[in-house]
Amino acid sequence: MRYKGFYIKISPDINISRVDKNGRDVLCEGFLIQVFADETERVEIDSFSAAVGFEILENSFAEAVQLAKDFVECEGKKCM
Repeated sequence: MRYKGFYIKISPDINISRVDKNGRDVLCEGFLIQVFADETERVEIDSFSAAVGFEILENSFAEAVQLAKDFVECEGKKCM
């Protein structure tokens, strides 16, 4: 997906490690989000995971897309 001059690749993931509120390590479902300079995917700018119950509320591609867009927006504001 292209957004604000970047290419964003979102892939499902089933083994995202997080620490729950009790301090225990848990494995979550969610998405791997990669941000590239363009669609060739040669220059990765950043990558991060979106785990259900942590960064996103449900295992929804739409939520992952919105998180990716929010990330690009937030990073753009830091550069100004």
